[in-house]
Amino acid sequence: MTIDSEEYSGISVFVGAHEVGLLIKDIQEIIEPVSTFPVPVTDSSLEGLISLRGSVLPVIALKLILHASQSPFTNKDKKYVICAADSKIAALDVDAVGDTFTFDSNQLSDSNYDDQTGIITKQVELSGKTLQILNVSELIQLTSGLNKTTREAIGYSLTN
Repeated sequence: MTIDSEEYSGISVFVGAHEVGLLIKDIQEIIEPVSTFPVPVTDSSLEGLISLRGSVLPVIALKLILHASQSPFTNKDKKYVICAADSKIAALDVDAVGDTFTFDSNQLSDSNYDDQTGIITKQVELSGKTLQILNVSELIQLTSGLNKTTREAIGYSLTN
């Protein structure tokens, strides 16, 4: 008796010199960067807000979250990856979009990435390289928490 493994699709993105994977199921679209509107009293990982077809979306600076090094890519390569998870939507600012990939669930394992944030918990082995998989839900939750901490640090409260 064999056990069927589930197949997944993803796309790699570059943040500085880091290459991480996003699951296709979490991606709504990929767009060219547009001007952001700054939001006062927020963590620096929130670049600002953008308007996309009548919706206002936060833009998350993955470079700051992942402590990424200088990017080897040009500004022409930059993209916003619009992601959704748990009914929350955000734009992820990435330095470049890489290749698509598919993998079976048996290629997926717990990540050995040294990550204190919990946004990278899984990794996949692909053609001799290990690709860390970004958990979009945890990323959005982390950014919300960082913004709340920033506001509380200066005494700002939504209930005041």
